[in-house]
Amino acid sequence: MDITESARRVGALAWTEQRLFEVVGGWVVSTPEPDVKLLFARASRHHGDHALALAAVLPDTRDHDPVALVAPAHDDPSGGLAGDSTDARLDALLVVLSRQIEAIDGFLTDASPVRDGPPLRVAGLVVAEDRAEIDAAAGLRDRD
Repeated sequence: MDITESARRVGALAWTEQRLFEVVGGWVVSTPEPDVKLLFARASRHHGDHALALAAVLPDTRDHDPVALVAPAHDDPSGGLAGDSTDARLDALLVVLSRQIEAIDGFLTDASPVRDGPPLRVAGLVVAEDRAEIDAAAGLRDRD
């Protein structure tokens, strides 16, 4: 993987985190269950922070425009974010987070500590928080 491919992948991760911030944050006002509402509010804030952190480590060179790099991947994992009921939203969140973690794990596997030091550090934090969110969402989904 060269710097351009690395930047494209980090930009796609940032885009998905931004989309999670927007959609999950929008669910907060229409979710009746207080425990799930709190999870969505906290998760939305984390995804917004992740999007900003990932965008901040994108290369800014003659060949790389960090703003243009924040774009969906061809296999955008956020496409499944839909649901009217709380359970459908939790299910959708679990699926999208699992796909996002797969994408991050793939980046972490292919990244180079020399070329990708800052993105590696940020991606490691993002994947840890996204995994914790999966655990929390799964716990609420199985609450019945």
